[in-house]
Amino acid sequence: MHLIFLVFWKKSWMGLSPYFPQNLHTMSIFRLGCLAMLFACPRWAVAQEKPSLHYYLPDIAYDPAIPAPASYLGYEVGAWHVTHDQLVGYLRELDRVSDRISVREYGRTHEQRPMLCLTITAPENQDQLEKIKGMRSLLVNPLSSDSLDLKNLPAVNYMGYSIHGNEASGSNAALLVAYYLAAAKTAEVQQLLENTIILLDPCFNPDGMQRFATWVNSRRSQHTSPDPVGDEFNEPWPRGRFNHYFFDLNRDWLVAQQPETPGRIAIFQDWHPNVLTDHHEMGSNSTFFFQPGVPSRVNPITPIRNQELTAKIGQYHARMLSAHNVSFFTGENYDDFYYGKGSTYPDANGCMGILFEQASSRGSMQNTDNGLLTFPYTIRNQVFTSLSTLQAVGEMRVELNEYLRDFYKTAVEEARKDAVKGYLFADNQDLPGRELLHVLLRNGIIVKKVRENLLVNGQTFTAHNTFWVPCEQAQYRLIRAIFERPTAFRDSIFYDISAWTLPDAFGVVWAPMLIKDFNPRWVDPLGRLVLSIPYALTVYTKPAPAYVLHAEGYELPQVLASLQSAGLRVKVATEPFEVEDQHFAAGSLLIPAENQPLDATALLNKLNEYALKLRIYPIYSGQVSSGPEFGSESFRPLRLPKVLMLTGPGVNAESAGEIWHLLDTRYGLPVTMVESSRFGSVNLSQYNTIILPEGRFSSLSADRLRQFVTDGGTVVGLGSALRWLKTAGLLSVEFRQAPATTLSTRLEYDGLEETRSALRMPGSIFEAELDLTHPLCYGYVRSRLPMFLSDTLFVAPPKNPYAAPATFTEQPLLAGYIHPKQKPMVAQSAAILVGGAGKGRIIGFAGDPNFRAFWYGTNRLFANAIFFGNIIDEESMEKE
Repeated sequence: MHLIFLVFWKKSWMGLSPYFPQNLHTMSIFRLGCLAMLFACPRWAVAQEKPSLHYYLPDIAYDPAIPAPASYLGYEVGAWHVTHDQLVGYLRELDRVSDRISVREYGRTHEQRPMLCLTITAPENQDQLEKIKGMRSLLVNPLSSDSLDLKNLPAVNYMGYSIHGNEASGSNAALLVAYYLAAAKTAEVQQLLENTIILLDPCFNPDGMQRFATWVNSRRSQHTSPDPVGDEFNEPWPRGRFNHYFFDLNRDWLVAQQPETPGRIAIFQDWHPNVLTDHHEMGSNSTFFFQPGVPSRVNPITPIRNQELTAKIGQYHARMLSAHNVSFFTGENYDDFYYGKGSTYPDANGCMGILFEQASSRGSMQNTDNGLLTFPYTIRNQVFTSLSTLQAVGEMRVELNEYLRDFYKTAVEEARKDAVKGYLFADNQDLPGRELLHVLLRNGIIVKKVRENLLVNGQTFTAHNTFWVPCEQAQYRLIRAIFERPTAFRDSIFYDISAWTLPDAFGVVWAPMLIKDFNPRWVDPLGRLVLSIPYALTVYTKPAPAYVLHAEGYELPQVLASLQSAGLRVKVATEPFEVEDQHFAAGSLLIPAENQPLDATALLNKLNEYALKLRIYPIYSGQVSSGPEFGSESFRPLRLPKVLMLTGPGVNAESAGEIWHLLDTRYGLPVTMVESSRFGSVNLSQYNTIILPEGRFSSLSADRLRQFVTDGGTVVGLGSALRWLKTAGLLSVEFRQAPATTLSTRLEYDGLEETRSALRMPGSIFEAELDLTHPLCYGYVRSRLPMFLSDTLFVAPPKNPYAAPATFTEQPLLAGYIHPKQKPMVAQSAAILVGGAGKGRIIGFAGDPNFRAFWYGTNRLFANAIFFGNIIDEESMEKE
């Protein structure tokens, strides 16, 4: 333990942490704290103290009319893991008895648990919340912010806990922080409440928290064993980190694709907080971390002043933790780059996002490298840093409000100097375009309509179907984060993805517009954003012999699944055709009226239900102008996919969750999930499609899967699953390897991890070339498509020239980091590979086409593999 503190002392006070002010007073406080810890009793002695209110909170006067958590729960906080229903119940009780608290339910989870946010402030402020909120809106408006008296403007502190459900010390600490703010009777707390609006979200991830608490409580013994191998500390797959569909909600802040997120973003954008705290846990053998993180890994869009203020706030945490003999570190490991994280999203919005990471006990108490770590001890440290944050925000209120004002003023000034005037994107007639628009509006970005047809960089943007995002607005920095394609970086190591250019991810047509090319008359001066119904076709009243749906459209798989589930016969065109003056591409769907389970009128009514989603055309003549006739074998009958997906230990839970979410919530296609260990007992005749998410499948029977394929089944494998398919002899695939580097000079040992980490690809965007005639590419109209890769798995071009319907281009990198040694490995590698045996097909994706539910642009490729995979010609498969 002594060595740990000496290392910290050296790193923090020998000039290696540039954000910490090196004044004598600060250094004296920190050094005294470190010396106190060096000679203090070991952590296990403190950690075993029985939890009580005094253990967690200052020994001050509390209002007896406010119930302490133990009086409501029936046990002291930390004795058990509080469940979400208990958490909600107690906070609603605080709302009932305290005039300092008002509770707002801002959403529901997939499992219908309430999302709560407590607004905590002085009673007189509670009566003026809308007025204060209005003043905050003036503060972030460069046209009005100078008129505000910042000395009398409350600060806003947004405190969020346990976005990873199995990092439970945060939500348990939230009980105590809420009680403290409701009941504490001191002049300091009164002053804090008068000058601060505190938004307290006790649990960002209710479903995951409930899953974890149930597991841990059900494994808790009266006589606790701290052995880390115990079940209590090793929850089963998929673990409580994720939400219902296995999404990491801490990566959803910017894109807000899960129901837990939009309401939270609305609160953030309504209040414009000065500080947002994000309370997490890390490995049990760690200590405690608070930001700032690694200086070179801060997003360059974030102003330097942000990190300076973060470091200044860090002094409050350091003093608090040092006073209680808690070891900690800062300036290491964690970064502030991806704006989709809870501690980084605020940085693009004039706010200080602050990450806390507490070593996790996982259960009641666990032996660690640093001694016995108890659950109450982890909770207490989260409480301490919550209190130090409150103190910092209270004392730095004016300074933080000044920064928020200046953040938006300087943003507009920077925008005026930018050569890019704004961004165009289209369209509102397909779901991804509308969803991108919603992301922009949800984040307070001004968007306008275009009223003239434009041709920009060879791309056509049609009037009233194109959106204009001007750079010269307060949210300029966030616009840059959303639209830019960075490829050069100060650092080669990333805690999360290095690129997320949203118009690429959503698969829309888009282009930057330079100032020199811009004409103001193109933009609707009224700024009207009227989203019409996508197609608004007239409801048909006359039954037809056949109906055709255009191949294009994100929602086609959803409509197809619904039609097939209703028992309707559907065929797909494998060649383009023209009929009744309409051109239809390959991939268009044909629904003949003959031999359907519905009569002509019922079939017409059924199809009219989908007219608002996709273009549906009644065809009254069977005579085509060009292409195959409707009775031709070029119209292939489609089978209803019966999908089984392998899950369980070894499988990447996020990959599996993305697939489950896509098929279930967007396409309405049932999926049966089976853990790989039970695969041998499953009757595979009930299924025609098996999905292998990213993961390891060493226990899977290759022979059973081979027979499934031979009999006509389709297997879809993603990312690392391709390695197993190769090893099992099921897919003929070769992987490119970067050449080893021979070094002629000796390198220093302490650079080993950095060198190794730089070879990992965190997640970047590459351009692929599509074969638009291939069934897997049906529905696409542009041959170039941005695709996402997050693994150094590069598939060599197959021997069969027809087996790779999507390949990366010669210069594929669009945005993000890739090591120079690996960059040549991507060029002209296969993005998708088709193999198989007998009547079946095996389709492998090098990357993740469903990444985090916001990569709309490649969802159709994945859907096509499921719906059209079995019609791929045998001669186009890669074989041994």
